[in-house]
Amino acid sequence: MQPHKLGSREFKHDNSSFAVGNTTVGGNKITVIAGPCSVESEEQIVEIAKAVKSSGATILRGGAFKPRTSPYTFQGLGEEGLKLLRKAADLVELPIVTEVLDCLLYTSPSPRDATLSRMPSSA
Repeated sequence: MQPHKLGSREFKHDNSSFAVGNTTVGGNKITVIAGPCSVESEEQIVEIAKAVKSSGATILRGGAFKPRTSPYTFQGLGEEGLKLLRKAADLVELPIVTEVLDCLLYTSPSPRDATLSRMPSSA
């Protein structure tokens, strides 16, 4: 069996597709997902969302949580970034995708590990 058996023809011989908002992934069309690595401001994500839509992409993406090894670097906008991503996507009528993190919530005396304690238990 192939290493990625659920996506292999060995596991499922027929083509597959599924809906993501108002678009379909799979089938006879190529799906283009585009957007910034990180949502940094409302102005930035709205401008990018408009460019993504006008370029023909069908799904907007953007990262809201950017855990880093240093607590002194940009960590993302978190929940506010998710709200801005949703607002921009609604403006241009595109569905969204984003990364999902599942981290154990713990408190550490080390500043290096402080980012994990900032992560919400669900977003």
